[in-house]
Amino acid sequence: MARLDHDSISLVYDDTGEAGLGPVVMLHGLSSARSTWASLVSALAGEHRLLALDHRGHGESSHAPGTYDLHHYGPDAIAFCEQVVGGPALLVGHSLGGVVAAYVARERPDLVRGLLLEDPPLYRGTPTDTAPSGVAAFFPALRQMLRDMRERKAGADEYEAILRSAPAMNGRGTMADVLGPEGTRAQARAWASVDPEVFTPAIDGHALDGAEPDAALKSPAWVLRADPTLGAAFTGQDEAAFLATNPGATVETVEGASHAIHDEQPERVLAAFRRFAATLA
Repeated sequence: MARLDHDSISLVYDDTGEAGLGPVVMLHGLSSARSTWASLVSALAGEHRLLALDHRGHGESSHAPGTYDLHHYGPDAIAFCEQVVGGPALLVGHSLGGVVAAYVARERPDLVRGLLLEDPPLYRGTPTDTAPSGVAAFFPALRQMLRDMRERKAGADEYEAILRSAPAMNGRGTMADVLGPEGTRAQARAWASVDPEVFTPAIDGHALDGAEPDAALKSPAWVLRADPTLGAAFTGQDEAAFLATNPGATVETVEGASHAIHDEQPERVLAAFRRFAATLA
């Protein structure tokens, strides 16, 4: 674990330090944490230098209510790539992390070798997209639950108990069944440490202001899209718009996977990562 001081906050990250085939930066989704990339980090150990960042308000990074939006997450990630990574990296982003990765690629293409985006809600921050859907529909209830648990200083076992009882997004058992023992502990820690107010801009509809999804990316991009029958955040309409702007990009639909693709089908994500990384070598 290491820290980067930026914009009056502390951003915590892990860095394997192994050069391998080049640096890979992993950016997690809303209410998650860097620790939830553990299975992918383990699978890629020795192949790349792997860096996983806790966004502000998440994991062990500083809480900064009122700043949980792309106008802050994006510059945080740029500062991280400049000061810690020190050169072009392959950015892997899940959900919010995918939007942040695209922001970095748009604003600072010199810092990005390629983008692997896991079901990114790139088009959910547009003025015409106001109705919450998919996992976003649960944000108000999840924010209140985490507020209540934080106020009474709930222990890690309580967060794990929720994961053992909550249905998985892909309909196959519980969230804990999908995550496995280590993944369940990692997500429980992420919920226990997150500032519940990270959900507020997402609920209000301002978290992704400035995403500019119709701006062409100057970096190679591969999008893993969730199954449309399971509430994909990156829809078929989004795919058409994205490919119209980025005709050289690849969009791959992962059948049977909900928004949590790397939790439910880690081997599929690993295979896509290796195929994409090979094209950048």
